[in-house]
Amino acid sequence: MPSIDDDDELAVLRRRAYAPGADISSDPAALRRLIELESRSSDDVALAPSEVEEEPVDPGDVDEPVDPPRRRFRMPRLRRSTTILLTAAVLVVVCAATALVVVQRVQTDPLQVGATQIARLAPDPDFSPPSSFTQGLSSGVTSYAQFQGFRVAVYASFDTGEGASKCMTVWQPELLQELGNGTSYNGRYMIPSCGAGVFPPSATMLLSDGTPELRNTDLPAGTALQFVYDAANDEVVVFEG
Repeated sequence: MPSIDDDDELAVLRRRAYAPGADISSDPAALRRLIELESRSSDDVALAPSEVEEEPVDPGDVDEPVDPPRRRFRMPRLRRSTTILLTAAVLVVVCAATALVVVQRVQTDPLQVGATQIARLAPDPDFSPPSSFTQGLSSGVTSYAQFQGFRVAVYASFDTGEGASKCMTVWQPELLQELGNGTSYNGRYMIPSCGAGVFPPSATMLLSDGTPELRNTDLPAGTALQFVYDAANDEVVVFEG
């Protein structure tokens, strides 16, 4: 039989589960305890002895045989709320497992601003970036497929320290002129960037009216683009905002 303390605890847990502003779904330990106390309470009801006592009957006062009173038996009432809580507990576990799977995937939208992914650029071994972009590097340079006149080159960081991240440059070849050991760029956006720690290299631009790069695209004025390097898939992801 549950103690007074158990009854008090069960009452508190029921309020957390069924009262307005219920918060027990975020507390797995409290949820398990509620289910345990609910089950114990139901078992106690099922096993409780009858409260009806048989009174002695004087044979002289009875004309006909009287059947002894039957014991009252109460079927343990299964609380619908207990079933709901069990279902909710399963859903919480499933959602948590799903979240862990999603978190394991590399997030290629570092700011998580709800931008729309519009392209994934694969490596293009037939294209070579200007040598001035990667001076001092003898290997580890990868170019990616063209997108709206833009090219992306990803290369090893010039920082040789431990855990150095990749770097990349975004530009439009149509606007670039190579001059000896240097370059001249007739556009607004020739963007070099390097990653840092868990953050991948990325480049963001706004193609407004009058932007030279806009003329080499099919995009409307005012389009914002973000190029993000996805190291896990060796691709450059393009977002539009």
